[in-house]
Amino acid sequence: MSEEQATGHGRVEVRRARIEEIRPLAVEYRAEQDADPEALPDPPLPQGGIFWLATDAADGTPLGYAAGTLRPAGCTIGPVFARPGARRRGAGEAMIRAIQEWAEDTRVPVVEISVAAENEVGRAFLESLGYRPRRILMSLTPTNGRPPAAQG
Repeated sequence: MSEEQATGHGRVEVRRARIEEIRPLAVEYRAEQDADPEALPDPPLPQGGIFWLATDAADGTPLGYAAGTLRPAGCTIGPVFARPGARRRGAGEAMIRAIQEWAEDTRVPVVEISVAAENEVGRAFLESLGYRPRRILMSLTPTNGRPPAAQG
């Protein structure tokens, strides 16, 4: 099943993909994440993942990929990666919409995706597609191997 979406920059086609098809994009995703010391990346190829590939509908050029992991409670999406030259061309939206359609067709109870708390653009994008915060993931990077003393 393939979904095509018109964007202001042409058409983006999204379809389910095999891991071999998205492996080169996963390498690009990992390199980009490794270059950002603040990034908390999703595994580029989640164990047991299911994958979607976004391509330029005119020439088949790979634009990006998304990965998901099925769990009894639903599907957790991540990463969603668009190549730098493909950003703001509708690839991310096309992938998320294709995943949502797939989830409805296969009766997945919930689709979850994480976004960094300080990523206001990413949060606004997901909210525009109907996503709402359900829980907050908090993290700590200990500096000496022990958590800091409680404030109070």
